[in-house]
Amino acid sequence: MADRAKKQSIREGLCLFFYLAGFAVLCGLLIVHQHSSVFMPSVYCPPDEADRYLIPRFIYEFGRLPIGPEREVAISGYGGSYAYLPGLSYILMAGMMRIASLFSGLESTLVLAARSVNLILGLIQAVYLRRIAKRLFSDAWTGWLFCTSILYLPQMIFVHSYVNLDALGLLSITLMLYYLLAMSQDGVSLPKCVGLSAGVVFCLLSYYNCYAFLPGCALLFLFLFLEEKDGKRRYNIRKMLQYSVPVLFMIFLGAGWWFIRSAAIHDGDFLGLRSLAAQQAADRARVGIEMTSPLSDGISFFEFLRTPGMFFWLFCSFIGGYGAMSIFATKPYYLVYVVLYAAAAVGLVLRIRKEGLRKERLPFYATLLLGALINVALWMYYSYAMDYQAQGRYVLPSVIPFAVLIVSGWEGLSGLLPEKVRRFGIPVLMGVLLILSFFFVLLVGLPRYEGFSLLG
Repeated sequence: MADRAKKQSIREGLCLFFYLAGFAVLCGLLIVHQHSSVFMPSVYCPPDEADRYLIPRFIYEFGRLPIGPEREVAISGYGGSYAYLPGLSYILMAGMMRIASLFSGLESTLVLAARSVNLILGLIQAVYLRRIAKRLFSDAWTGWLFCTSILYLPQMIFVHSYVNLDALGLLSITLMLYYLLAMSQDGVSLPKCVGLSAGVVFCLLSYYNCYAFLPGCALLFLFLFLEEKDGKRRYNIRKMLQYSVPVLFMIFLGAGWWFIRSAAIHDGDFLGLRSLAAQQAADRARVGIEMTSPLSDGISFFEFLRTPGMFFWLFCSFIGGYGAMSIFATKPYYLVYVVLYAAAAVGLVLRIRKEGLRKERLPFYATLLLGALINVALWMYYSYAMDYQAQGRYVLPSVIPFAVLIVSGWEGLSGLLPEKVRRFGIPVLMGVLLILSFFFVLLVGLPRYEGFSLLG
């Protein structure tokens, strides 16, 4: 028994090592070789990286946070500044840049340092994805398939290889979901509340589209205090207050300072959105740029939903679209994912009809679904009313709910296979996903960056 447990532990450790190492290698190659607007402006540069890099560069150079209107952080052409919005990632990047400057003062070294922060955040997320998998899936290979289907999605590798807030936002969602799942299975405890609070703080100080998961996570946390005793359900208000007050206090300490600061320096605009919009309007008026949206152009919402190619490009860039929406694989490549996901949908329907839904997990699944729906709704609103963007990275926060569905569907399909074939089905599928991922990075992405390297 002890020998078996030891072998399982060794196998788990080896799988975890290769799981993390493969991700680090692919991200590292992109970090080093993809173009940077600091040196070579082109359509192959990551989206908005040049303007976002200005924030950690300002913090590194001046030793303070920018307010927003400083010319050093102004967004070229578009107007405004990302300094108006929360950006804990920028602070972390500035710190990494400071450490890197001890060894080299080259600008390329600073860009590498800033980009590497998101790789580190991705590795932390990878560990927590594995923890979620262990709690959701009893079969080890199915759990690894869940992790692989998320971490090795080409677009996930991309967003962890350049300067952005997406990586921290994705980590925050993973943390919140893991600790809520752990509390729903093991019971509420202070250490898990600390982890949940950290996830919420990271979420509040990252990307606004990740806020989509806050309502559902809050509701699930409150639901945890609904107890059943003697056949009756009652709400334990005392226990809820015992844990929710420390959680709120930790969240206030961790994230409250940013919103208090924003309200103080922007006349009560604690989110920074009103101030950003005002500066954008002023900047655009000064240079004669007029930004429009489907709403301002008089297009109805239902006409907007029929925009040719919108959902096609959204799907393709959710799977993998590098550069400024300029580097894509061929259509057959994305068709493979369509077939795999369609098969998963069939498997999910068959599985639900046969097994039903596990009632004890319904609150967690509802949290996943609510977060995904709000995330997609926010993307639709932003694209329709503010700035049309059919980019998959805006709905990437929904990748965990999506993966739970498709992996459950694949697991359901594998159950229909003969016993001798079944044990190979999930590992083979995981191998296919890994091949697709390595193919995109090595044979689609990297060739476009030929001749460029931040290492000189």
